[in-house]
Amino acid sequence: MNVVLVDDEVFFLENLRQHIAGYMKNHFIPCAITIASNPVEVFHNNEIYDVAFLDIQMDGIDGISLAKELRNRNRKLALFFITNYREYQDDAMDLQAFRFFDKPFDVNRLYSSLDKAMEYIDNSYIDLYLYSDGAYKQVLADEIMYIERKNRKVYVHTTTDVLCVRDDYESCCQRLPVTFFYGVHKSFYVNLHYVQKYAYSELFLTDGTRISIASRKQSEFHKFWFWFLGRH
Repeated sequence: MNVVLVDDEVFFLENLRQHIAGYMKNHFIPCAITIASNPVEVFHNNEIYDVAFLDIQMDGIDGISLAKELRNRNRKLALFFITNYREYQDDAMDLQAFRFFDKPFDVNRLYSSLDKAMEYIDNSYIDLYLYSDGAYKQVLADEIMYIERKNRKVYVHTTTDVLCVRDDYESCCQRLPVTFFYGVHKSFYVNLHYVQKYAYSELFLTDGTRISIASRKQSEFHKFWFWFLGRH
């Protein structure tokens, strides 16, 4: 999960970052959080974000313009605005903003908003394009059972096919939702919707595939697994 927070008040930024980091840790969601007090830096960095919290009134570039740029990079962006100025709400709603936050923000409202954002991200990763056999092929994210790295090649195992793709392993994994995919091994990234049986050190998928969980990942995956079950 790639999150960006942009506001010209450094103390507010750090407070928001701590709460979001705590939420992600408690929900076992891997997360990288970028904070910036200068919106121009974010406007020009070409990074793709999953979630953005943006102040609307800032020097250099206003939050609405920055939001449009970030949405152009990722049309599935979960977008939040930080503002006490209601005159900007019409412009913000055109960008399908999730919620508005005043300063100081309400922590419980923040957490419930992040719950909604995680549900949205789960449902918004509909498809991706993978290069295989000389062409780009559309693949539904939830039809991917697991991604495998083997002998310097990357294989995407779907419910109907196995694609040997030109995309590298890390980029394939990064394009999938971290709320139901998990890297149980350095060579296996698994869609938990297809786990039929979990036995702490290994997974058994619905197609009969058996995947070992790396020993260093077993404890964290165990926590993630029960969090995942609690959401379904």
